[in-house]
Amino acid sequence: MPKRVLGNDPFERGAAERPAAPTPKPRPATAAPPSPAAPKAPRPAPARPPRPRRPEAIAARVPPPTSTTEPLPAPASTEAAPRLQGWAANANQEVGRALAVLRSAAEAVRAGLGSPADVALDVYGGDAKLQAAVRPLADFLYTRWFRVSVEGAEHVPRGGALLVANHAGALPIDGPVLHEVLRRSRPDLPASRWLVEDQVFYAPVLGTLLNRLGAVRASPENATRLLSEGRPVCVFPEGIQGIGKPFRERYRLKRFGRGGFVKLALRTGAPILPVAIVGGEESLPLLAKLPAAFLGMPYLPVTPLGPIPLPAKWSVRIGPPLTLPAPLAESPGAAAGAEGLAMVEALVEQTRRHIEEMLQELLRARGAVFSG
Repeated sequence: MPKRVLGNDPFERGAAERPAAPTPKPRPATAAPPSPAAPKAPRPAPARPPRPRRPEAIAARVPPPTSTTEPLPAPASTEAAPRLQGWAANANQEVGRALAVLRSAAEAVRAGLGSPADVALDVYGGDAKLQAAVRPLADFLYTRWFRVSVEGAEHVPRGGALLVANHAGALPIDGPVLHEVLRRSRPDLPASRWLVEDQVFYAPVLGTLLNRLGAVRASPENATRLLSEGRPVCVFPEGIQGIGKPFRERYRLKRFGRGGFVKLALRTGAPILPVAIVGGEESLPLLAKLPAAFLGMPYLPVTPLGPIPLPAKWSVRIGPPLTLPAPLAESPGAAAGAEGLAMVEALVEQTRRHIEEMLQELLRARGAVFSG
């Protein structure tokens, strides 16, 4: 019996190559080729009866009818795409605002350290280019950080006025905030300026920065010139004592000096408007004082975050102009002697009392300090 040879089936173990088929012998040319055999007819397959199907199987294969009035729901990916795009756009805007605020802060620090020689300053030392550069920082602090609310801005008249306010906080940022209040609430008025005492005006870094932003050294000559230009002038008669109060004495007004703002109003005829500011004491609470005579400063204030204010909510209320006593109203520049000094002191006390009353009303009306 011949030995069986395995084919090329890969599923059989030990498969080998199939031997080549034998070569057929050629036939003689004279022999006629055999006639091809007729192909056999295929055998018909036996017919099978159709298998009956169940009704539920037939119903499962048939798709449900589609309504022509109700649209098909959109895929989840197409619905989420607009939301994702909106979120990305908002994120880009927030990142852009944050970068603008950081650039503004850097510009402020640079200006405090010193301005270049070719910078253009006005007659009071203000830098319009710097004020435009720090606008994103001012907008952020005003609207998002301090969330300033304003009352009584309509009381500020045209033609110049003295806005007498309380000092609030260890660092004098209440002047820039009040300036921003007038810029936003009364764009029809000339740009306001605020007066600062010598201890702050000549302080390193801080004094230079405030001067470039619009602060003016407190003096009768500067105040008179500002009023003659029809500007609102912001005055803080508490002086250095106002920003030197410890936190436990917050919103307790100090002495208003010798009534220099009243004499200025009587000499120029400018109205006096009391202003109450709430929020600065919590934004920059004074915790301690460090000696700083070597820096040319009376002391170095210690606050929770240094020069960075806390996000306390600010409220500003501007009262109506005070009514001058009859003799002073008839002849503003003629007050002299003991009678005139008594009237000046009475007007100083009247202004102080109005500010104190407005402070207490704002303190009673406000809610949470940091989340309001």
